[in-house]
Amino acid sequence: MMKIFKISLLGVITTVLLSSCLKDKFNVIDPNNGSPSVIEFKMNIAPMSETPEGSLYTGYAEAYASLPTVTATYYVNVAGPTPAAKDITVNIGAKSGAVAAFNADKQANNPAYAGFTEMPSTLYQILTPTVTIKAGQRTAEVKVAYKTQDFDFSKRYAFPLSITSVSSENISKNFGTILVNVTAKNQWDGVYSMETGSIVTRYTAPGVPANDALSGSIAGNSDIQLVSVGANVVEITGLKWAGNSSGVGGIDNLRITVKSTTNACTMSALGNTSLANISSGTNSYNPTTKTFTLNFDWNQTSTPRVMSLVIKYKGSR
Repeated sequence: MMKIFKISLLGVITTVLLSSCLKDKFNVIDPNNGSPSVIEFKMNIAPMSETPEGSLYTGYAEAYASLPTVTATYYVNVAGPTPAAKDITVNIGAKSGAVAAFNADKQANNPAYAGFTEMPSTLYQILTPTVTIKAGQRTAEVKVAYKTQDFDFSKRYAFPLSITSVSSENISKNFGTILVNVTAKNQWDGVYSMETGSIVTRYTAPGVPANDALSGSIAGNSDIQLVSVGANVVEITGLKWAGNSSGVGGIDNLRITVKSTTNACTMSALGNTSLANISSGTNSYNPTTKTFTLNFDWNQTSTPRVMSLVIKYKGSR
């Protein structure tokens, strides 16, 4: 019995230690718990779920409009029991090798992970390479300009924003460098509501309606998202069958290509090459109302599915 007790106690201690390590990694140091002060980045958004456990670098995702220049604001922070006792000079830069290390950490458990591309220096400018956390304060602003209009939509960029040196205190081991996954959004990117006129019809064979519960009106279904995958291309995510019951399958990577000069739309799906515009239907975008009217079908010669979408912009995603 004594041996069993010892083994159980060891298991409890091990579990507590592991939990503590994970908590330390993903939480900013509590300024009131007596920990020594460190300088770190303080983000107001949650880390990316794909951040590998145990990695020195934490990833965060941000999306901005596709413009010649957009400016992002970040914060360096004194994490510890007291604010800065005196002015602290903080130098900012990009940490070479951080993106590769992040990718390697992820690939250790997932060899198929494609990883990020380190953002080229031609696509960003650190506007505040040196900032000062004033005495009695905890934070200072760091500003970075991104040239999102020049982004290659085929790449997943990560910017390794780093505290390179400080005039006093120590740099945080876990949050002294962060990876910012910055994506560009074209003008159609956003959250859209399913409007009146949205309907889907499923067939068991050409000309034979299935008359099943998944066919019918899809107006009022959950909002969908249009995600930029090119300068004039968005991918539809979150599309569901009638009754808002389940996601539409068999048409992975459903995309809209918009001709900016005429607002004409072409439908396609990387997961199903049969998907195409219905020639007799409307496929266009109304920039005044920010509404897409789309008519397309797929599996035309076997088990056809015919869909009409009227979707209206609600806001940014």
